[in-house]
Amino acid sequence: MKKNILTVIIVLISICGFAQKIKIEKGEIKLDEKTIGYIEGKKPVFKIYSLDKSFSVTAELKNVPNAPSLTLPWIELKNETTGKTNEIEFKSRKFSAFNYDRSIIYELLDRKYISADGLNTETIESFINAESTGIAAKRFGIQNDINNANSLADSYQLTIDDNGVIYSIKAKNPDPNDKVIGYIKMTSPATNGELKYEVGDLDNKLIATWFAHQGTFSGYEKFLSQELITYDYKVLQATFDNRGNPIGYKMSKDITAMNIVRTLVANGYTLGSQY
Repeated sequence: MKKNILTVIIVLISICGFAQKIKIEKGEIKLDEKTIGYIEGKKPVFKIYSLDKSFSVTAELKNVPNAPSLTLPWIELKNETTGKTNEIEFKSRKFSAFNYDRSIIYELLDRKYISADGLNTETIESFINAESTGIAAKRFGIQNDINNANSLADSYQLTIDDNGVIYSIKAKNPDPNDKVIGYIKMTSPATNGELKYEVGDLDNKLIATWFAHQGTFSGYEKFLSQELITYDYKVLQATFDNRGNPIGYKMSKDITAMNIVRTLVANGYTLGSQY
């Protein structure tokens, strides 16, 4: 019985925490209409002050260049006096791309760096002085991997004709004029997914299968959505994009098909003949 009561209390506390409402009016940070601090600046740099303005912390929004449009930035917290910084990722369900200042405050609230009593200066300072979370290093590392993969795919100068024949200047065929490296076909609707593409090599070996939404593949337990699964069971993301065919349909204009082939090549599946 005591355990059940404790569970209910924890749930209620959690609900109350998310029920708290942040407003920013003329630089005042208000939590449920109570002023708890001050904020100034505009995207990407904001300065947050304690109630008596004896303490401040800078919150700067960071992102890697050319990041996908839906990628959230991270926050770099900085003590301008010491120059020390540390980074946090957005995890708050209150994030809004239209109100970055309020989103930052919700994130600090979610992490207990700010409360009804204002900025928790000791907690913030402890975090800033702690070991780096390494978010920037990780994000830039991922972006470098993406850039390298894109460069690799670009180097193959891939094209697809209306019959689904895939061409590349790097085709290793006996005939130097033969630039074919594989084939791609599309099935819609598929029996085990809304839309399916299959990529084969020159030996008619199935290299990968892509599904638009909740596709199933023998030997793989999860659903596949905008993902392709290779013959050796690697799962890779490839984005659906129907902008290439606004009127009618041509495989040569199919951006999704090209995204699938580029993803394969960027991950080392260069097609061609396996023998």
